[in-house]
Amino acid sequence: MPKYTKKNRPPRSKTARSGADDSASIDDGVSTCSNISDLTSIYDDSEVGFPTSNDTILSTDILDEKLDIAIEGLRNKDLRTRENSLRTLQTLFSQKYVSDLVINRSESLTDQLITCLRKGNESEGKLAAIVTSLFFIQLGEPNDELFLQFRDIILPILRDESKSSSIRKNYAQAIGIICFIACEDISSTVELMKTLETIFSRSYLLPDRTTPIINHDLQELHTSALSSWCLLMSTMPNNLAHELIRTYAPEKIPGLIESNDGDLRNQAGETIAVLYEIARDINSIFAEPPESLLITLEKKANESAKYRGKKEKRLQRATFREIYNSFEEGTSPEFDIKFGRETLEITSWTTRLYYNIFSSLLATGMNIHLKENGFLRSVFNLDDLEIEDIHQSKTNRFERQLANRAAFKVRTQALKKTRANKVTRIQNED
Repeated sequence: MPKYTKKNRPPRSKTARSGADDSASIDDGVSTCSNISDLTSIYDDSEVGFPTSNDTILSTDILDEKLDIAIEGLRNKDLRTRENSLRTLQTLFSQKYVSDLVINRSESLTDQLITCLRKGNESEGKLAAIVTSLFFIQLGEPNDELFLQFRDIILPILRDESKSSSIRKNYAQAIGIICFIACEDISSTVELMKTLETIFSRSYLLPDRTTPIINHDLQELHTSALSSWCLLMSTMPNNLAHELIRTYAPEKIPGLIESNDGDLRNQAGETIAVLYEIARDINSIFAEPPESLLITLEKKANESAKYRGKKEKRLQRATFREIYNSFEEGTSPEFDIKFGRETLEITSWTTRLYYNIFSSLLATGMNIHLKENGFLRSVFNLDDLEIEDIHQSKTNRFERQLANRAAFKVRTQALKKTRANKVTRIQNED
């Protein structure tokens, strides 16, 4: 997906508009499916950028001094001091867009974050993984060398089954995000996807079509790995996307729908929706799901098992009802995110995936980053507000949504073509 440089940044159509009325707010039924603040959130509230005791740093004019103090705190031998410094960075990076300050200190931040990640301690490692993701969101530019530095530290711990599932879950989420932002080498992305698939494949159906017995912590790890895999899937050039859809869409990912973990079931369902959305965009021969999958989706959309909690059943039914309708009726997710005078319109499974992942990290700072972070605005096709946006807000809602979907499709295909051309060029050079 967004592997931008100043030279190849594609033209973007506007999905933001001003002066939106109250009737354009998020639909209650659709928002139930979102991972923003419900059971499917990758991180606990205590881990993401929600207000903490460090919020005083947001009201001061000396952010650079606070940043320097936090970086220096990461060098401290005392574990609690390092953790407090990580929380300060987490709050600052999620609630403020300070890319200039971060770029000027990127070398020091890189060294200290890698040290914290390498230690692999439970609380420190989890915080370091979150801050690393936020660090790359602040940078917002491709940087294969920087990606490899972090990858070589994260992957050994992610693969180490002696480490706790909890810390591996955070590492799985972090490696997906930093690869999405910084890695331009398609072969590195594919290799990472294989590693992630090795992790969540433990939840595949057994040969006798029964569900494996897995503890809850491992299921959370599998959910996180699948989420990152799906994120990276959206960056694949058409030829690779076609092969991945052929391999995973018919049976492997659908098998995860039968998991006894609600979060993993819902993530598998949304991954299936993204896969088939991509398949339709690239005119794949696998764009139509098998009848058996439709039957399973309909079953999950109407499930009323007494042994499941009410909230879990409500979320599952809403999620799978929307997925099933996307196949049967050709619908897509449709809801609006208001921030300031602008409105971000979510009109596809892929854009909803992006929003869920980034908002789970940025939390209440998501609106600030949507306004100011050029990388994030590029991900969602947001441009600077101009006079014509006032006129655009008065146009027909349906016409706007059609234009947004078309622009997103063109942009995605252009990025995939650029990546495919780069792969071909590298192969020819070899």
